[in-house]
Parts: sequence; C-alpha cells; structure tokens
Amino acid sequence: MEAQATRANRGSGRSFFSGSGVAAGALALVIASGCASAESTPGTAGESCGDDSGGVPVGDDAGGQLGSGGFGTPDGGVYVSDGGTSTDDAVAHEDAGAFDAPPLPGVDAGVQCNPIVNGTSTLVVNGTTRQFEVQLPTDTSSDMALLFLWHGWNQQAATFASQVVYDVPSGQWVPFDPNAFPMPLLIVAPDDTGLFVVGVAGNVGLDWDIEPKSPPVDFPFFEAMLQCIQQQFTLDTTRIYSFGFSAGAVFTDLLSAEYPHLFAATISESGAWFNDPAEQQQVLVNNAVPFIKWDWPAFNPADKGNVLLTHGGPNDFATIISLENANEEALPFLDANDRTVVECKHNFGHTLEPDLTQGMIYEYLWDHQLGGPPLAALPADFPTEANPVGETSCYFHPAP
Repeated sequence: MEAQATRANRGSGRSFFSGSGVAAGALALVIASGCASAESTPGTAGESCGDDSGGVPVGDDAGGQLGSGGFGTPDGGVYVSDGGTSTDDAVAHEDAGAFDAPPLPGVDAGVQCNPIVNGTSTLVVNGTTRQFEVQLPTDTSSDMALLFLWHGWNQQAATFASQVVYDVPSGQWVPFDPNAFPMPLLIVAPDDTGLFVVGVAGNVGLDWDIEPKSPPVDFPFFEAMLQCIQQQFTLDTTRIYSFGFSAGAVFTDLLSAEYPHLFAATISESGAWFNDPAEQQQVLVNNAVPFIKWDWPAFNPADKGNVLLTHGGPNDFATIISLENANEEALPFLDANDRTVVECKHNFGHTLEPDLTQGMIYEYLWDHQLGGPPLAALPADFPTEANPVGETSCYFHPAP
C-alpha cells in the first residue's frame, strides 16, 4: 500500500478561483459594484485546492492502483504503437478509415510564427506576442497527435503542465510523457493574458476569455497556435484533444462549443458549460447576483462529441460556484446534446482528479479518433463504483 504521507499529496491540485479571502472579496466586490478597470487583479492565490491542512488521504488502495506509464500496464510500462492497435487487447481501437477530418481554422496572414521548441515558444497574433509551453516527442518527423492543456485561474502554464497528473510510484504530480502515447504526442500548454472580470478590450475572463466579446482574445491565439504547429510539424488532425482544469476546463468546454468538429475528445476537470442555463444559474454572488451574462455558442446534438468530466464532491467549490453542482447539472445537458460522457467522481474538492493515472487518461484519448465510433462502455482500466481506485469511481453515460 502506498505510504499515507505520499498519498496525501494527491489532493494538492490548484484552484479555479482562489481560496484566498482577498481574491474572493475582490471578485465579489467587483461583480457587486458592476465595474472594474483593466488593472483589476485578484489577491495572492492560495495553492491548495482540497484540504488546506495539507491534503486528504485517498483511502484504501484495495485492488491496486494502475501504473503511470502506458495504459493498462500496472507496472508503469510504456505502450508501443503498432500502427494503431494497442498491445493490450483490453484497449480496443477502431480506425477512422476513410474519414476526412474537417479543415482546421483558416490561415491568418497576420500571424507571425516563430520556431516551436521544447519549453517556451512564442507567436504574434493581432500584434500581440503570446507564449505557450511545449513538450515535443522524440519523434517529430511522423504524424503527431496534439494535446492542449489549459491551466486554472492564477496558475502558470509551465507549472500546470509539470504537475498535471498524479504518478503513483513517485507519489508526485508530474507532467504527461509525450513518448508514452501510442503515437508521437505534441503537448501544448498555452499562457493566458491575465483577464479578470473586465480586461483586454473589455473582455470578461478568468485568465482565459471565457465570455468572448468582440474582438475575442483567446480564439485567435488558439487558431494561431494550430496554424504555427501545422507549418512546422505534421499533425494527425483526427487526434486533436483538449484538457482543462477549473477555469481552463471552462475554456476547454467553450472551445468544444466554438469548434464542434475539431476535437476527438475533451477532458474537463472541475469545469462547467455556460451554454447551459442550469449551469449559468450556479454562478452567483450571495446567491442573488448573476456573475456574467453568458453568450456561448449553442451545442448542436448532430455534432455529437466525447467528454471526460471529473468533479470533486461537496468541497469542489470555487468562491462563487459549486463545480460539483455544475457538473451534476452538466450531465443531463450533455445527454440532451448527444455527447458521450465518462464521468469520474472523487472527494478531494477543487483539485485535479487524483486517481486517474496518465495511463488511464491516455487510454481514454486513444479510444477517440475524429470520425470514429464513440465508446460503447467505460474504458477497460477505469475505476468503477464496484471497483473504485482510491476515492474515485467512474460512470459511463452513452449518447442517446
């Protein structure tokens, strides 16, 4: 069994809204007064997102925890791609065949692409230099899958990307391994512009432009990253994925609405969909004042889609919203819009899912290819209500 002191570290993901009273007070004051300047910034963010006393024990690991390497390998081994078929028969993959992925967003002549390198890369879009953190696989000459990582509020992209998944053998939060996916995986963690309530060009945001006005801030940046990546590398455009936590999960969910034919699957950890009126009602100050008048693109059930969502129990609360309640509301909303959903529940509060290993997450992603069939059941290695992993149980919600 994993040492108790090590296991407690699992509840140490970082927050969407800070747990800090300063930040909470600033946010409530700005919203209640109905005004803010572009210089408005929250106070120092608290780093703990579950139990502020230093973490919450996970519970008994009866049945064992899967390793952190290739999926389906309890010893942490790495899967080897054999042209699209996993080395473990438990992980079924059906090739998308002759499916042609829709074209990515069009080329913008105003985008300046700089060389993309391991570590920090930059580009210029609409006259503004934006940066993003990159993890390149060893093989950059073959077709690559692409995974975006969107951090939570008041986090740094590099820090988030380096502590995004829990590694059981080391007892630490670690980065994803771009070489452990069944094909080369390019991992991109964008940096934000620090939006807060009212920011750049009057846009409302929590780091990310989660209620994009005209002109939008982060959609052009996202499209510019795609453009620059395609100029330098060869992408398998049927394998583009987006992963976000908290405010980054909200932005991932917005991207899935804005670009409904782009992602093979999305992962939303403690996020929300604000094209859902029921979830909009969860965002209140003193249970009375709506936070933002949301105007997201509506979902079209014909677009379908694949979502892995996680939420952290009654303490998954971020200043003015219960993400636990929002995710409970999201389930019927996603069902009504023909989304196939894998839901994973834990009890660590507002934090990254602590019991889904890299192997499990990679298994989920590899099971999804744009144009391919949706899942027919929960991924083989995922925890279930009958066989949980630590505090986590997962549930399968097929599209109608």
